[in-house]
Amino acid sequence: MTTSRTQHGFTLIELTMAIAIVGILATLAWSGYSQHLLKTRRAEGRAAVLQVLLQQERQFSYRHSYRAFVPGAQETEFKWHSGERPETSAYSISAQACDGEDLHSCVRVTATPGGALVDSAYRDERCGALYADSRGRRGADGNDCW
Repeated sequence: MTTSRTQHGFTLIELTMAIAIVGILATLAWSGYSQHLLKTRRAEGRAAVLQVLLQQERQFSYRHSYRAFVPGAQETEFKWHSGERPETSAYSISAQACDGEDLHSCVRVTATPGGALVDSAYRDERCGALYADSRGRRGADGNDCW
C-alpha cells in the first residue's frame, strides 16, 4: 500500500520570483508615471504663461502699456499661479519689462517652479523657469522645454 501525498501551493522560490517580477514592473511603472506628471505640470506652466501674456496684450490695447506684477500680489488683475489654487499650483507667475526695455514696449512673463506661495515640493531641475515675451520669444532655463 503506497500513500501518495499531493502537495498544493507554491514553493518559496516561486513566491520570491513572483514578488521580484512585480517589484520590477512597479518600478518601471512608477518611473513612467512620474515623467508623465512632470510633463503635465510643465504644460500647466506653459499654458499659464500664455494666458497671462494674452491678458497683458489686452491690457496694452486699453492702456498702451503692459503691467508688471509679482507672485502673491493682491492688487493685480492677473493670475499669479498656474493652477486653480495657489497651494496646488506648480508654478508662480510674474511679469516684468523685457531686458533693456520698458513696459510701454515689451513685457516678459515668467513661470517659476515651486516656491513659498505655490506647491513648494514641486521642482523641475531639467527646465527651471519658463518664459515668453510680447515680442514672440519664449524659452526656459533648460533645453527643449517649450
